[in-house]
Amino acid sequence: MSPTPLHQPKNLYDSVITETIALDVGQDEIVQLLLAMGRALHELGQASHKVERTLVRVAESFHIPLQVFVVPTGQFLSILRPLGPVTFVLRVQSGGIDLDRLSQLMRIADRLTRGSLTPVAARAKIDAIMQRPPRGRLATVLAYTLSAAPFSVFFRGGWIELVVSTCVGLAVGLLAVLFSRVRNNGRAFELVAATAAAFIAGSADEILGEYGGWIPLAAGLIVLLPGIMLVDALEELASGQLTAGASRLAGVGVVFLALTLGAVTGYQVAELWPKIREVEAAHLPEWFLLPALGIVAVGSTLRFRAAPSDLWVIFGASTLALVGSRIGTMYAGELAGPFLAATLLGIAGNFYARASRRAAELVIVPGIALLVPGSIGYRSLEAFLSQDTDHGVDSAFRMFLVGIALVAGLLFSNSLIGERSSS
Repeated sequence: MSPTPLHQPKNLYDSVITETIALDVGQDEIVQLLLAMGRALHELGQASHKVERTLVRVAESFHIPLQVFVVPTGQFLSILRPLGPVTFVLRVQSGGIDLDRLSQLMRIADRLTRGSLTPVAARAKIDAIMQRPPRGRLATVLAYTLSAAPFSVFFRGGWIELVVSTCVGLAVGLLAVLFSRVRNNGRAFELVAATAAAFIAGSADEILGEYGGWIPLAAGLIVLLPGIMLVDALEELASGQLTAGASRLAGVGVVFLALTLGAVTGYQVAELWPKIREVEAAHLPEWFLLPALGIVAVGSTLRFRAAPSDLWVIFGASTLALVGSRIGTMYAGELAGPFLAATLLGIAGNFYARASRRAAELVIVPGIALLVPGSIGYRSLEAFLSQDTDHGVDSAFRMFLVGIALVAGLLFSNSLIGERSSS
């Protein structure tokens, strides 16, 4: 459906463009380009302030006076003209991150700002990118499974925790495929996935014996915990995007509520079986971190829909995030680790974007995904389930502190190495 302009003399979009925005011959193509790019960036999961910055810079390269207001559920694009502004409203839902398509869009934006691509050609490229079919069901299942298994190693689990985490990730991946065919499911997927994950994590000891029960559930649900959404929300708030940040932060709360209710249901069903005493996990050897990093890089490549050729970039980003976080935590405390790792990721991402003219998110997003306070979020959820309100509130506050440390690290890195002008 074509976007509907406010303050228009007629209902037809073409009439508005032709009769009310008489600036130059190519105005129609430029407006169409801006609307298509704004929708595409939004649907591919880019944060609101970055969408606004990209659109404004592309418009400035064509000397178009543009004002943009982006929230997680829509966009307002206002184009100034001698007779007054014409404003277009786009109703867009922010989708999952797609690094491959996002990187291609950033390259298009870069070429537009440098004048090496025409608006008509850029619009055709954007349409071709957005019309590409999504990846298959097997890739979705593998994304969840290969993301869950390594986190059991990062959480210092043992062999049993690794097996159960893999089973939980597989179950969540299968449910993701099932719910991808259901329209307007709301948060039903998170609710059902958390129920299944909690049931598996709570009852697998009947077959495998005693183990650290929290690790498989935290590892299996790490993809569903809204860590990236939390970081985006805090970054939007820090950038002055109060409406977008508050809206996204509310979405984080809704996801946590769905996961909490699902985990309660799953554990209640699992309690129907006699329980074996939960014990401390037997840690796997430290050298398991290397294959775990390789596996999580493959999982992140599938999860964030990056190109296969970007696997080495994602592996490097994951390694940098894990090593930086552990060094910072070891020498300066719990919050210094995420801050140092996020700073290193931001610097590396900006350097990569400048050198390759691609999106910095190819480095930053997979690395941040390893740093988001997933285990702390789960501990908070677990405390609330056990009616330990004080510990639950304390863990939730720590989760937000870690998120703030990540955002502070990214902002600090941007002050050291400025972001590429087209991204």
